[in-house]
Amino acid sequence: MNDNWEEKLRSFDFRNSSIEEIEYFFSKAILGHTRPTINLSFEGLFRARIITGTNESDLQTTKSIWYPNFKEIGEVHHRLNRCSDKGQNFFYSSNYLGAVIKELAPSNMDLVMIGIFHKKYPQIKMRSQYAGIEALKANPKENLELKDYRYACQKDKLIEQFISSKFQERVEKGEEYKYKPRSALSNILLKNEEINCLIYPSVASDLKSTNYGIKAQFVDEFLYCRSTYIYKIKRDGREFELIPERYGKRIILNKREPKNSKIEWEEIPKEDKEQTRKYYL
Repeated sequence: MNDNWEEKLRSFDFRNSSIEEIEYFFSKAILGHTRPTINLSFEGLFRARIITGTNESDLQTTKSIWYPNFKEIGEVHHRLNRCSDKGQNFFYSSNYLGAVIKELAPSNMDLVMIGIFHKKYPQIKMRSQYAGIEALKANPKENLELKDYRYACQKDKLIEQFISSKFQERVEKGEEYKYKPRSALSNILLKNEEINCLIYPSVASDLKSTNYGIKAQFVDEFLYCRSTYIYKIKRDGREFELIPERYGKRIILNKREPKNSKIEWEEIPKEDKEQTRKYYL
């Protein structure tokens, strides 16, 4: 970063600039920057979706818990997201159920669908970048490979601090333009075709859990949804109670198109609905 980086940062118009313009602005500033990557082996990534009011016919395949395919969705429904531009297909997930519930922030009595994704083949590893190294280092059980990481130079540390600040910024309703810098940085970090995932701390979980943002193409080629559940949310202030409603008794795998695997739903017996899960913001 050059000496007047902070001054340029303060004067840059993030609200009215396109993600492409922001990406170009960042790319010049972090030219030559180095950062750690990992060949990640993983199992059991969670995705969550609010399905309150959704037609039953739209919940019959695992496509209903896949990433939204914006090519099939009208532009009026396209939104800026945490790491992706409007209309950009991207897979958001976590290795912790509580994290995806907190990120989703459902309302009281909402219905939420959960999908758990696994690798098609045991040998698959996912080349990944980090965004939020210091926060991730604070959770060594999940990110042991970062324990002894040292920055190559002070510039690398300063750039990582800036990237972390953008990925850890809370965005309130009506402030979605603040996603733009993060989306631009995500594009830069995922520019290399060999990098398929961003690992970053969950803001909704106070940086205690880990999120995984994965390129859509990698998901389509190498993942499948093995388990599905539907919960009713009982929310009281900062507490989420998950009441089990249904589960996918069997998922009939479509080997050619895993996203179109058929779900055979079954109701949770009344006596088992008392086995709830609770999470707190």
